[in-house]
Amino acid sequence: MLRAISCCFGGSADPVDDRDVSSQTPVSQQPTFPSQPDPFGPWLHPVECLVNTARDEPDALLINTYESGISERLSYLRVWKQAYSVAQALKALPGWNDDDHEVIGTFCEAEASWVIFSLAVWMLGKKTLNLALNFPAAVRKTLCERYFIKYILYHHSKPGRTIGVTLVDATTFPVLDSIPPPSLEVCEPLDDYVAIQCTSGTTGIPKSFKFPHTGAITIRTSIGVLKSSAGILQTPSFVGPLSFLLGTLNLGGSVWIPELTFNTVEKAKNVAQILDDGVAFLGLTPSFMKLIINTAVSRNPNIKWMSAKKILMGAEHVPMSVIHMTRESFPNAEFQSAYGSSETGVIGAGSFLRIPADNPVPEKLVYKLVKPGVRCLLFDEKGEIIDRRSSNSGILVFAVDPEHPAKDHPDFLKADPNDKLSTFGFLVDGSPRVCTMDWVEMVSDKEFSVVGRFDQKIKVNGVYVDLNYLRELVHKHLSQVIADCYFIHTSERKIILLYVLQKGSNPDLISADIIRVVEDMLLLLNVSKVPIHNCLRLHELPFNDSGKVDLKKLKRIAENIEQYGQAVDYPPLMVTRTFLTKIAFKISEFSSQILDNPGLYGRNFYIGGVGFDSLSIGRLALAIREEYGVEISPMILLSNSMSPKDAAQLVVDILDDKLVIPPTIDLAAEAAKLDDASVTAEGFPPFVYPKEVRGIVLTGATSFLGAFLIFELAHKFPRAKIYCLARTETEKLAFLRTYSNASRLVIASRNKNDPWYDVRDRWVGLRGDVSKERWALSDERWKEICEETDMIVHNAAEVHWLYNYNELKATNVLSTVTVLQLATTHHLKVVHYISTIGTIAMAKGSDKPLEEKMYSNWNLSGGYSQTKWASEQLINKARSRGVPATIIRPAMIAGDSGYGVCNTDDYIWRYIEGCIKLGICPANASPVTWTMDPVDHVAKVIAEIVSSEEALSKFVFHISDSEHSVITEKRVFEIADSAGWTVLQDTREKFRTVIWRNPSPDNHALLAFMRMLMDLSFRVDNTNTRSIYPTPCPSPELVVRKSLFHLDRVSYLDQPTAAETELKDEEYPDVRPFTRTGRH
Repeated sequence: MLRAISCCFGGSADPVDDRDVSSQTPVSQQPTFPSQPDPFGPWLHPVECLVNTARDEPDALLINTYESGISERLSYLRVWKQAYSVAQALKALPGWNDDDHEVIGTFCEAEASWVIFSLAVWMLGKKTLNLALNFPAAVRKTLCERYFIKYILYHHSKPGRTIGVTLVDATTFPVLDSIPPPSLEVCEPLDDYVAIQCTSGTTGIPKSFKFPHTGAITIRTSIGVLKSSAGILQTPSFVGPLSFLLGTLNLGGSVWIPELTFNTVEKAKNVAQILDDGVAFLGLTPSFMKLIINTAVSRNPNIKWMSAKKILMGAEHVPMSVIHMTRESFPNAEFQSAYGSSETGVIGAGSFLRIPADNPVPEKLVYKLVKPGVRCLLFDEKGEIIDRRSSNSGILVFAVDPEHPAKDHPDFLKADPNDKLSTFGFLVDGSPRVCTMDWVEMVSDKEFSVVGRFDQKIKVNGVYVDLNYLRELVHKHLSQVIADCYFIHTSERKIILLYVLQKGSNPDLISADIIRVVEDMLLLLNVSKVPIHNCLRLHELPFNDSGKVDLKKLKRIAENIEQYGQAVDYPPLMVTRTFLTKIAFKISEFSSQILDNPGLYGRNFYIGGVGFDSLSIGRLALAIREEYGVEISPMILLSNSMSPKDAAQLVVDILDDKLVIPPTIDLAAEAAKLDDASVTAEGFPPFVYPKEVRGIVLTGATSFLGAFLIFELAHKFPRAKIYCLARTETEKLAFLRTYSNASRLVIASRNKNDPWYDVRDRWVGLRGDVSKERWALSDERWKEICEETDMIVHNAAEVHWLYNYNELKATNVLSTVTVLQLATTHHLKVVHYISTIGTIAMAKGSDKPLEEKMYSNWNLSGGYSQTKWASEQLINKARSRGVPATIIRPAMIAGDSGYGVCNTDDYIWRYIEGCIKLGICPANASPVTWTMDPVDHVAKVIAEIVSSEEALSKFVFHISDSEHSVITEKRVFEIADSAGWTVLQDTREKFRTVIWRNPSPDNHALLAFMRMLMDLSFRVDNTNTRSIYPTPCPSPELVVRKSLFHLDRVSYLDQPTAAETELKDEEYPDVRPFTRTGRH
């Protein structure tokens, strides 16, 4: 049977090659049926149908969807309201009304959202392009560029990376409170072309053509009942669902959508559910029909669906056994089928048959050619015309007159004249002809019965044997044992039987038993001796997205049956609707395609144990990167126990860019509101960098970094007083608090004989609070620091990862307002603002290092980063008015490189401490890297920048180094393990499971820490910093090791349980091409 059934599923499928099918035969030359008065009235645009029924019969059912597992019914009026609301939201999108913006992408399964999205787009006079769910990123990109697509609408399934296109979950648009009554007057002018349809692209980039709503007229005739209900079983990328929707709307009927699932057997059960509930019309393949019936019969042997009125089958050979099964299960249904394809459509050759419900099932299916001017011929296996007087069977060929316009079609012009069995060609008299390669028996000049594909007729011992006929015999005589089967003829001329056991039959039957049973049956039926060389039991037949049995996959299995017979039977992936499962299925599909091993699809196998080598595993890593914009090292994919589900969990973790605490206000507007125009250099003498700084105001002196900064600043500016702010009762206590804090953290400062740390005489304590106006300083102190200081190092900030912007605003933003007031009182002072890399909203998948510049994007997670971003904007605005300033952004600040002293309040050490206590960490095959710099190094770099006049012109500085400051999460826990803390490295999924099984506030906090630490994988540009301080930071491995020993000394960590061992070299030393997580 030809690959596409035009009348059955509303249009063409795969052409012979991926040509641009827009040049195919115009509608006027397509097959037509005998004209007769149309009982359903004029054919209307789908939006007009929606308007009319929603206005006249508002409660009439349009959508009955089972997506949630139960029936949800949407009336015509409700769909009008939802589609209208979506349309208004779409109109507000940037660039919606651009001249070249005519096509909107959809990425949908068979779901209610697709119907609503389509109607919304059509209301606005535009077209939809329904992208196939299995299109790779490159194909999506090409199609979007071809039609200038700016937006792809989705709901249940989010498309992978699509460069240059905005992905919109249009179900998030609210239904408007005020919606006009259904009317065409509130719609844009309607376009007769409602969609762009694509070929499947099996041989390359898909070709595409405009599809008019009138292209589905024949489906209305097939459904044939007003107010009828039609099931939508395929994804909308096929023309069938679109045709069924258009036909149903023109009948005032409804579309029924079964619950979504990846698994074909589960899908069959879900279709049975809508049949149980009374759907009247189905269009599907015979293979899928057989699966539905078998699945239902296994639960209820007496199942009958009395409400079904029309069954339309096609797209593959229709066995008589399926017709009998269908009649028995659908006693009141008319059976329809059509024969045709995109190839036969070029000359308008379409054939049709129908069996009314009250007619008996015929011995064979007879199709009738309905197009006048098209004639049927038969070819033999050599391409010679068969004289009908000698034989009525052969290869079916359709031909038209020599002057038919099809003679100029590109496929005929490029046809190979030496290939007598090519799809397109010419007869001796010049007549264009299309060879179907289907073996048929002619019943009359215009009627024929399809036996099967010609390649299914093979010569055995000098006699032709029809493999489809053998399959039919098995179905008829061995159905108690074999649920379904296929005979495959391999390239080595072997016949392989692939079968699925009937549910409830003996599971211990081995291949030899099945071969013996089948051969005994053939012998009893007096069938010519057919050698069955081998057989293999399948759990289920593979289906493709169109609902057909995937014969290509079966062929590959048969060709490699020895490999399959000895293969490990990997467990199937759990069928759920989660994003994780979808990605796991996709990774298994990639693996199956790369290794040419269909048995891997849908299975959760050990990636390192199914045959990947260095080249093929690289292809898998590239496929994942291309589809999801995520880079996972090939070495990680080959690591111990890595499976598609584990790899999918990595992808989900990396792609999980939801903000933990999103902004609650417009931060740009907030910065503009807080900006004080009086903070300006205007009115002051031109700024001259002071040769000797008299005094420095240091905020945040009691912080971890502040303690080290005191000594570095004092060393760089040997004559300057260091004013240190602290929240205390008196100034003496302010000094004592900052001094004792520095002595506690900067261990070297305890050496009283080291002149480097002898700075007490220049150390001034200020009693104050940066969250208060003028920091709550006395008038005398405020006047003193205004007049006697020349520099401000603003390091104060409240760090709390769970607070929002408003909770941190006073300390982190209003303090900066005060800093700028101080900088422009009495004389201009230099402001050095200590910020954070976290002020940059990092883009997933970007290979570009984070540049030393200002960023306008404030879509940041957490009040801390949001307040630091707002303060940066205030500094930048003041600088634009002449105030001398710099912004210095450290990354993660780790323990000092000398003694390992670290800030135990930092979440990285709390995370490591928690993992050590649990005895497990999620570092197995982890692609996560951490960018960290020791605190003493950061303090040195800051001191160097603030002492440099050159820094003022460079303005923004990053204190981190992508070459020297990076360490992998995996390496951190390897260091802990070598130091005596035994920590099992496992997957993130297992890590979550352990935490859920051991609930406690501390353990649950580990999940939040894990997620935050995944945000620390990024590349940093530090050109400005290196121009002033070129010395790289000490090794992160050394810093981590010393920090762990310090944490042990202060009893922050549990005692090590094993002896210290030598740290092995890193297993994957060259991680640079692969450690970017795609998040940044």
